[in-house]
Amino acid sequence: MATSWTRRRRLSAVALLVVALALIATACSANLRTGDVEIQGIVKFKLPAFPKTGTHKVQLFNEMHYQPSYRFQEGPRLLPPLDSVPVTGRELRYTTLDEYRELAVPDRFAAEYVQSGAQDLYSINCLVCHGPTLRGQQEEDETLRAKILRFAERGPLPADLTSDITVDSTDGELFAFISKGGRQGFAAIERGRASVSPMPEFQRLLTEDERWILVMYLRSQQSSP
Repeated sequence: MATSWTRRRRLSAVALLVVALALIATACSANLRTGDVEIQGIVKFKLPAFPKTGTHKVQLFNEMHYQPSYRFQEGPRLLPPLDSVPVTGRELRYTTLDEYRELAVPDRFAAEYVQSGAQDLYSINCLVCHGPTLRGQQEEDETLRAKILRFAERGPLPADLTSDITVDSTDGELFAFISKGGRQGFAAIERGRASVSPMPEFQRLLTEDERWILVMYLRSQQSSP
């Protein structure tokens, strides 16, 4: 008997809800495209709208695998305010090779240099093109050479980092080339053009200290017998 009474209460509640919704629908002035709802000029609020596009669009499939997702470093990203300065200080940027030529490895980076860490940094970022011996297109690894040749149409083959032209470059010049896509990339940027070099602009990928560490690593390898 209690069960029957409970069912009657549930049915009554459902009926009251239906009636209430019908009354609200009659009394409301709703815009289905914006979600704006007004009841007799007394109450104004928003309900979900149903246009295909717009601020209040409704996602019919809200399971996780239907929702928008973003990979690491993809938008939308919360970026720092324009012209903000990191707590570690802002890296100085130069526009000409003459300015970079005079730079030396900062003492704070030289004091923290560790050969094993520098080698790992080179292996991750540089070895795929310049090879384990730094000789670039002269590398004897045919698999590496095959990979390099696929990019030949985009620019010159990777440089031999043990050659005289690289050895005779100043530390500041090496830093500039690492930062801005090699000699080819830097030359384009210096003329105000976008780099089309197959070498990345590592100023976008590595920190200032990591790029100076690579400069020191190149020097250590160039001086090795």
